[in-house]
Amino acid sequence: MKLKASAAAIGLMACGVLSAQTIEVQLGEKAGTIELNVNDAACSLLEQMPLRLKFEDFGSAERIAYLPQKLKLGSSPTSCAPSEGDLTYYIPWGNLAVFVKGWRPSNDLVPLGKLSDQALEIIKSSSNRTIEIRAVRSK
Repeated sequence: MKLKASAAAIGLMACGVLSAQTIEVQLGEKAGTIELNVNDAACSLLEQMPLRLKFEDFGSAERIAYLPQKLKLGSSPTSCAPSEGDLTYYIPWGNLAVFVKGWRPSNDLVPLGKLSDQALEIIKSSSNRTIEIRAVRSK
């Protein structure tokens, strides 16, 4: 429980300043990073760290995972035109969506960040295995 509180504290500190926050995804020995955007929804995601999520295919363009709690949006943008490697949040269903290829501009889709090539490969190849996600450092 201390780990969760510490990660949340890191996230809250990062949200108090105008700086990017890096999170890490890990599957087995493989790890990659995601650079979060500076917005209220990304801060809300940090408050839920660490996470253990299973991603599933949704259509041909994205892999999705459901969060334990919906994100608080605040003043976050609520539409975007996602490209490959984008991390987003779909408002109506309360799920994360990682785009494995580009997609059309969409309403109710909050941009959260950008995956590194390594993180994108982990998400793509995860099948139904659990991925660990945690805050690692502020920039």
